[in-house]
Amino acid sequence: MRVMLMVFPTRTHVYSMAPVGWALAAAGHEVRFVGQRNPREVASFAETGLDAMWFGDELDIARHRQLQVDGNNAMQGDFRISESRPERYTDEYVRNVYEHWVDVFRWTTPDSLLDELVRFARQWQPDLVVWDPMIYAAPIVAHALGVPHLRMMYAADQTARIGAQYRDLRANHPEDTSPDPFVTWMSAAVGRFGADYDETLRYGVRTIDCHPSYLRYDGVDVDYVPARFVPQNKPMAIPSWVLERPERPRVMLTLGISNRQVLGVEETSVGDLLDGLADLDLEVIATLNASQLASVRSIPDNVRAVDFVPMNELLASCSAIVHQGGGATISNAVVNGVPQLVIPGTTWSERGSAVAQAKRGNGLLVDLEDVTPASVRAGVCRLLEEPSFRECALEVRDEMLATPTLDDLVPELERLALCP
Repeated sequence: MRVMLMVFPTRTHVYSMAPVGWALAAAGHEVRFVGQRNPREVASFAETGLDAMWFGDELDIARHRQLQVDGNNAMQGDFRISESRPERYTDEYVRNVYEHWVDVFRWTTPDSLLDELVRFARQWQPDLVVWDPMIYAAPIVAHALGVPHLRMMYAADQTARIGAQYRDLRANHPEDTSPDPFVTWMSAAVGRFGADYDETLRYGVRTIDCHPSYLRYDGVDVDYVPARFVPQNKPMAIPSWVLERPERPRVMLTLGISNRQVLGVEETSVGDLLDGLADLDLEVIATLNASQLASVRSIPDNVRAVDFVPMNELLASCSAIVHQGGGATISNAVVNGVPQLVIPGTTWSERGSAVAQAKRGNGLLVDLEDVTPASVRAGVCRLLEEPSFRECALEVRDEMLATPTLDDLVPELERLALCP
């Protein structure tokens, strides 16, 4: 069986999909990343050990930032897909977010790229396509060839959430007969290759989801395949201190890499975060690079600042983690049973995931506008001092470990490829 993996070419997306590639390759199948080349992230693909092929123009993250211009667009302004407050889900909000993100997906899917991909796929003849929610070239190529295709989540399913909200908006306004911009675009895209639109183009035949179940939204039209999360970090030699038992409670502080890659800046004050953890009887491991620390007057004595350390290995010795709410960070903490304080960013699903986590009981959140040293300190102290957070984190960990592995799912994927 030949399997085509298609991801948005940044490290988080590549690492999120690599484990299903490993499972399929270990079962004897030919697996290959296919898509646009990001010159800054070639190493990320190589680090997975899976083959990669590039098509179309290069997709440098600097080009991605061109979406960020003043005004109400997908990446900033009044209508962000990351919004999670129900009272803000007005008709105007839903329509604008939906239309903006159709524009984003269209932007990542130029006709010239599609032509190259379809031409290659017709020659290579994949049996299955697995894609992440940013890359709608994948279902178009699969549909053109009549090949089954599945999405694989890298975080909570924001596209399905806003899709469901747009569906409900249309149902509440039957007088609105304007065309659905997604259907219009995708109909034309697959029509170029002699195919007709169908609803599997939205979310795949099924959707593999390796994140905790509490992150899934109710009321979405998605057939999820739950799977156990597989930690994947940049390969490197592990410093010996990471594996040593800390003398004091160890807390990890990370802001991930997505903001650096997608927004180019951090959304919260690093100084406030460090000041909030200063003077506590803790060992703080802060994965911050020189540019993130440039505005910090001094690093507290209880903080060890390192550019990078393997997250999964470090979390095994941590009592709590403070982070921005990315899907991979949440799930790394989940599989290690670590309570989480989330300072949610605004790139994708960070706040919605933080709210769901706080409701589940294994974490807390402090909104960006509420971040102060005092609020960070209070949140971390609660996570460490109130046993319920640790108890719930262990329950969630056990739930994740009881979920089928990606290896367990391989026979189902094989059946799907043979009988689409």
